[in-house]
Amino acid sequence: MLGSEREPRWSDAGGGGGRGFWSRVFGGGENPLTWAIPVYRWLGISVRVHVFFIVFVLFRLLWTLNASSLGIGFMAAIMSALFLLVLLHEYGHCFACRWVGGEADEVILWPLGGLAMVVPPHDWRSHLITTLGGPAVNAALLVPLAGVTWLATGELGAVVFNPFDPRAALGLTSSESGGIAYWATVFVWSLHYANIILLAINMLIPMYPMDAGRVVHSFLWRSLGYAKAMNISVIVGFTTAGLLAVGALVVNQTPLLALGAFGGIVCWQERAKLRMEGSTEPWQAESDGDHDAAAERAAKAEAKREAKERAEREEIDRILAKISADGMESLTSKERKALKRASSREDGSAGPQ
Repeated sequence: MLGSEREPRWSDAGGGGGRGFWSRVFGGGENPLTWAIPVYRWLGISVRVHVFFIVFVLFRLLWTLNASSLGIGFMAAIMSALFLLVLLHEYGHCFACRWVGGEADEVILWPLGGLAMVVPPHDWRSHLITTLGGPAVNAALLVPLAGVTWLATGELGAVVFNPFDPRAALGLTSSESGGIAYWATVFVWSLHYANIILLAINMLIPMYPMDAGRVVHSFLWRSLGYAKAMNISVIVGFTTAGLLAVGALVVNQTPLLALGAFGGIVCWQERAKLRMEGSTEPWQAESDGDHDAAAERAAKAEAKREAKERAEREEIDRILAKISADGMESLTSKERKALKRASSREDGSAGPQ
């Protein structure tokens, strides 16, 4: 849910046995944002589940034992659907970042959503595309999930409903009290519900680390420069966090209060980063320190890009030598894909600019 396009990636801590495991979970212990349990690695992307997420799910399930709640079965379905959709959302960020030439190799699942550890190229367009990659997944799922929910329930009210009162829509899923078909319908509806909530929160709340806050920054960056755009975006984020907190207290919505508090903390962190880079006043132009920092980042990015291109050229040379010696049939599927990518790039670079 909460794609964090500029959060630094953390590395696995070494060590063996139990001590190595806890070191990988808690690191040095200084940054609670990184207290996560490794789950799996796929397509070069490590997925971790934050310890607070596990605690959050357990408390939510225990709370459903309250007679006034929706029930443990409904909560388990909603939590499972949320886990799956947040994961797909963060994969959207990662693949979009890779598509623009950036790096993405870690995802962490939080109680309030997900954080994709991505490093896109330092320009507004790449950041915008990376940011929109997550919500694009949810937008693409809107119609299919709505259609499947309608087919499963036969009720339009289960498809279009008040998101603050899901109980009414759940009541339309089935009149039965159990069975595989019933719980399958509940899970389908939970996917539809969670998908709507994720898309709405990310694109309607202009506050870090929500995607809308990063979209605002990307568009401002285009005309104002990175530092000034970040200053303005952080101010908008602080304002939004305050309004969310007040609104949550008025309507007695604890999740909105937690979301506002979390957003305020992340905005403060972004502000602290900006101060370290030399820009401290909201309306000041980018200073010499900002330009130096930007130049240093650009130089590092260029050096990394050149090293990557050099490694790719060496790999292609090795593949071509292998073809010359043993023929095309000797290539592995990975080598064929690498050769195809290189060929596609050459064809694209040969076209009109």
